[in-house]
This record gives sequence, structure tokens and C-alpha cells, in this order.
Amino acid sequence: MTSKVRVSDSVLIIVAAAILFDTEILTLLFVLSAIIHELGHIFAIILCRGKILNVNITVFGGVINYHHVGSKLNDVFIAFSGPLIGFVAAYVSSLQGYTMFSGANLILSVVNLLPVLPLDGGRIAMYIFNEKVSYFLSVFIRIIITLTAIYVFLNGYGISLTIFSIALWINQNNIAKHKKII
Repeated sequence: MTSKVRVSDSVLIIVAAAILFDTEILTLLFVLSAIIHELGHIFAIILCRGKILNVNITVFGGVINYHHVGSKLNDVFIAFSGPLIGFVAAYVSSLQGYTMFSGANLILSVVNLLPVLPLDGGRIAMYIFNEKVSYFLSVFIRIIITLTAIYVFLNGYGISLTIFSIALWINQNNIAKHKKII
């Protein structure tokens, strides 16, 4: 029997490296934020009476394969539920004085609402607009992110946006399966 939850080796390596080298625990805060995000999707799938087939955790995020739940409204709700629970976690943690954790949740939620596939915002756009409009929007935003990443990298401000941009282009193969991936 196969497991419903699979964690890639790269995630385990990143978490181990974070434990050893990340003195401000930022990586672990983002991992915890990502778990909360994915739990939001899982809760929404259950509320919409969908069936979760499996959950794959990769270095670029989580992928939840589920049986389609019927309506576009349910699909939008499921896609929006991850960022929504992230906003709630950001608000609650800020009230408790955990500003770094609040920031991690806020950043993850805002980025996931970008209308770029395979992010949640890209899937929401796909459900709301026709496929050609949402695909054009996704490519347009991805190009803007890439040009910004190149500018930021060339001016010596870091590489994280460049890595994010590369991840978006690599993960574009999930576009064909957008209705079943969270």
C-alpha cells in the first residue's frame, strides 16, 4: 500500500540545513507557514466533499491531488482557502507578537495569489476567465517576475527572487493538470 503523503528528499535536506545553519529560523517559519497553507486547502477539499488522493510535499510547495468536486465555485474556494488561512494565521500571530511568523504567512499568502500558474492565484484566474486569457495573464506576470528577478540579481540584492522565477518556469508543466493540483 502506498502512502497518501509523500515528502521529497530535497525538503528533508532543506529542513536539516535550516536547523543547522538558519540562526533566525526563517526557513522553518516558512515551512510551518506552508504546512498551514496546505492544511487550508485540505480542509476546503473536505468541506466541498472532495476526495484527497495524495499529498506531495516538494521544495517548491505542496501538491494535493484530489477528485474534482463539481463546481467552479468549489474550485475557487479550494484554491483560495490556502492563502485565506495564511492571512488568518498572519493576523493571529501578529496579535500574539510573533511578527516573523506573521510575515512568513503574509508573504506566502500574497505570493500565492499572483495570477500565475501553478500558484493558487493562477488557478483562480483559470476558473474565472477562459483558458486563453488566464494563460496570457500567467505568462505576462511570469515575464515581469523574471525581468524583476534579473534586475534584482544583477544589482546584487540577492538570488531568492531569481530562484522563485526559475521555479515558476519549471513548474509550468502543472498547467495542464491545474484543476487537480493545489
